[in-house]
Amino acid sequence: MTIVHSKEYIEKFKKSIQMTYNNDVYMDFLVVPSLTSKPVLSYLPFINYSDKLSNEVQELKELAKESNYLIRTLNPEYTDFKENDPVTMRIEIDSTKTEDLMKIAKSRCRTKIRKSYKNYNYTLKDGRECIEDFYKIVSQTYYRHGTPMMEKSLFYNLQKNLGDKIIFFVVYDENNNPAATMSTCIDGELACCPWGGVEESFTRDFAGYFLYFELIKTVAKRYNVKIIDFGRSPYGGATYKFKSQFGAKAIKIDLIKPHDEDIYSKYSLASTIWKKLPRFIVDRVGPKITKYLADL
Repeated sequence: MTIVHSKEYIEKFKKSIQMTYNNDVYMDFLVVPSLTSKPVLSYLPFINYSDKLSNEVQELKELAKESNYLIRTLNPEYTDFKENDPVTMRIEIDSTKTEDLMKIAKSRCRTKIRKSYKNYNYTLKDGRECIEDFYKIVSQTYYRHGTPMMEKSLFYNLQKNLGDKIIFFVVYDENNNPAATMSTCIDGELACCPWGGVEESFTRDFAGYFLYFELIKTVAKRYNVKIIDFGRSPYGGATYKFKSQFGAKAIKIDLIKPHDEDIYSKYSLASTIWKKLPRFIVDRVGPKITKYLADL
């Protein structure tokens, strides 16, 4: 469960961000400008954790010690979880058999997965042509959560640099309407799923359950991975509980800064305001301001 990203993956991810936002570079960091304060040296923006564990970043801290900085790492030694701790949710894969993968999920989750197959004619598709529908659903999901959405070009740049190692999965209903989506990045034995969501009208129709289990089956059988990582959640929150149903376990994400702060509390007011803004404003302004949000 302690697998982190490879250096090769980090460099390709970093290149994709630079192509999208034209960030300056300082040593191993990207410089994230700020609208209200000093720039932040980030290792790295938009990624949940890096190629280092929390006990391996002293050199980075020394490089950035005179600056405002943010280093994202995994901390597998952390066990004293508190409400809203940033965590990533992971399942271990030791079999590609459908029946074994189903057993990883909790009993009530298995029932909902079966209903998603029995009651709805969903299909899972992937490929570059799915990026537009992926972006549409994730943008809507971010809006519901009060979070600005990244530039669409970031995902095309990631696809350009990562090639077939990034997959954009989209679930469609019988009328070919996009219902749910998830991006998955393959990095050796690690498959991470940093962005996803369910189209609002499908939230009660088990589309998320179909997506997660189809993704687990597809990734387990297509790639030789040991870990599927379903991305960041606040410990104890709604997304944490949803991912836990599939057998995912929490690993602490450390957001290493000069001063500790709770990012969920820090942005709670801004998030509330963002959810009340008209959608046309959010869609136009949101991608532009994400360049300045080191905590995103």
